[in-house]
Amino acid sequence: MVSVVGTLLALLVFFALFGIFLTEYVPLWMTDNESQWTSGIQGSLAELQSNMNLQADIGQSGVLSTPFVLSSQGIPLIAQPTAGTLSFIPQSAGVFVNVSSTIGPGGGKAFYQNQSLGILRVVEANRYFPPQVFELENDGVIQSQADTHEVVAFPPPLVLNVSGTTVGASLVLFQMVGNATQAVSTGAEEVYTDFLGSQSYVVNSASAFTVKVVEGTHYACAWQRFFNQTIHTSSLPAGTATLTPGGCVASSTTPVNVVLTLRGLTYLNVLVANFEVVIGVGVE
Repeated sequence: MVSVVGTLLALLVFFALFGIFLTEYVPLWMTDNESQWTSGIQGSLAELQSNMNLQADIGQSGVLSTPFVLSSQGIPLIAQPTAGTLSFIPQSAGVFVNVSSTIGPGGGKAFYQNQSLGILRVVEANRYFPPQVFELENDGVIQSQADTHEVVAFPPPLVLNVSGTTVGASLVLFQMVGNATQAVSTGAEEVYTDFLGSQSYVVNSASAFTVKVVEGTHYACAWQRFFNQTIHTSSLPAGTATLTPGGCVASSTTPVNVVLTLRGLTYLNVLVANFEVVIGVGVE
């Protein structure tokens, strides 16, 4: 009888400790695993963006690869790893960038450049850490947790300069092309980028002109905040810049146009760079 009672008590103690482990330590452990995975995806996107900027700066074709780990760590015998999805979409309705100015290169007629944007998206369906969506579009890396909880984590090159009476703007437009691809894996996938070429447009005029930048996006809050911050940190003269919408607008289901208008500019430099993007299999 004593041995039976002792065994039952030992089992009760074991199950109590095991229950505490499952309810307290497993969520903490997996939250840490998924948080580390999120940081890793951030690092991969930062590396990919850096590679593409380097390729555009050098101006020569060549393939660079960036690894993406598409699952978190798990807990042996207790919790499965959390899997993610990596997608490349060469064209998405309503996702584009348009730059226009009232004076074109060489002081000619109005300039107009429109690009439909390819996007690279990573979806983390986290179970313990807040779910995350990352997207690379137009050389900006966006991190989103909800319709209005999103930021441009790694901004694209956009420079607004004031030098005496001269107000100028420099920006880069990135177009990604290739086959639509989706990868779901518990390991790592390589993303290959091949620089295809670029074109630079420079407007340098003694007469002030107006530039309009339109960003069509599913992440209007992120782009609106980025443009707004850029305006306020550039010490532009009053009345130079206007931005619509004036605040955060949820746009996950329907794309929204974020419009930045710059008046009184005398200098504009637009670099349009094109890349081929391949997931999983290298490009020639």
